Amino acid sequence: MDDITVVEYSEKDLSNSLLVVAFPTVGLISSIAGRFIIDSLKLEEIGAILSKEFMPVTIIHNGKPSPPVRIYAGEKKCGPGGRCEQVAVIISEFMPPYTIIKPLADKILEWSQEKGVQAIVSLEGTHALNSKEEMRVYGVASNNEMKKLLKKYNVSDTKEGMITGVNGVLLYQGALLKKDVICLLSEAQASYPDSRAAANLLKKIDIMLPEIKIDPEPLYKEAEEIEKKIRQFMKQSKPTAPSLPPIPTEMYR
Repeated sequence: MDDITVVEYSEKDLSNSLLVVAFPTVGLISSIAGRFIIDSLKLEEIGAILSKEFMPVTIIHNGKPSPPVRIYAGEKKCGPGGRCEQVAVIISEFMPPYTIIKPLADKILEWSQEKGVQAIVSLEGTHALNSKEEMRVYGVASNNEMKKLLKKYNVSDTKEGMITGVNGVLLYQGALLKKDVICLLSEAQASYPDSRAAANLLKKIDIMLPEIKIDPEPLYKEAEEIEKKIRQFMKQSKPTAPSLPPIPTEMYR
C-alpha cells in the first residue's frame, strides 16, 4: 500500500458514520447514486485517495478540479431522540487497475478504522434477468450483525454468486477482519447508465439513515438528464490517439 495515500484537506469527525463506497459497476449505478448523495446532501470534499496507478485525469465538478478518487462528508445530523448520524462517500468514475484493487480496498478499510467509521456500504450493480420486471435490490453482509441489519431493512440476502473489484475485496476482507461491511446490489441494465436502478439503491440507504433524508424521487424524474451527462463524461474520458494513415491495399495482394 506504499503507493496509495489518503490526503485529507480538512479534519472531519467521522466517528460512528456510514461510509458509502461508489466505484463504477453495471449500469454505472454506483457512480450515479454516489454523486446524487453528495449533491443532495451538499457534502464537502474533504480529501482524496492518490496513486500513480490511477488514471491520469482531473474530475471537474462545479468548476473545481479534483483527483479521480475523492472523499466527501457532511455534518452530523441529530434527531429528537438524541441519535446522531453522518454519511461519508468515497467515489470514482473510473475502475482502478486490477493490480491495485486489493491494496486500495485494504487502504479504505484501514482509513475507515482510523476515522472510527461504524459501517461500510458498498454499491454494486448486477445484470437484470428480466427487464420487464421491477429491478430488485439484494445484499451481502460481512458478518452476522450486518446480516441482521439486512433483514431489519427487508433486503434479500444473496446466497450464491460472485462480486469482483473493490466491493468484492471489501466484503471478504471485512469478513476476515471482523469489520462491518454491506454490499448492496441492484439489478440494472448494463447497456446504458441506469439511473432508476441507482434510485433503488438510494431507497434502501434512505431507510438505513432515518435522521438523514435522501429522497430518490428526483433521481427517477431526472434520470434521462443524468444518463446524458454520464454518457458525455464517458465519451470525454476515452483516450485519444492520432489517426493512422490508410493501409495500402497492395499489402494484401
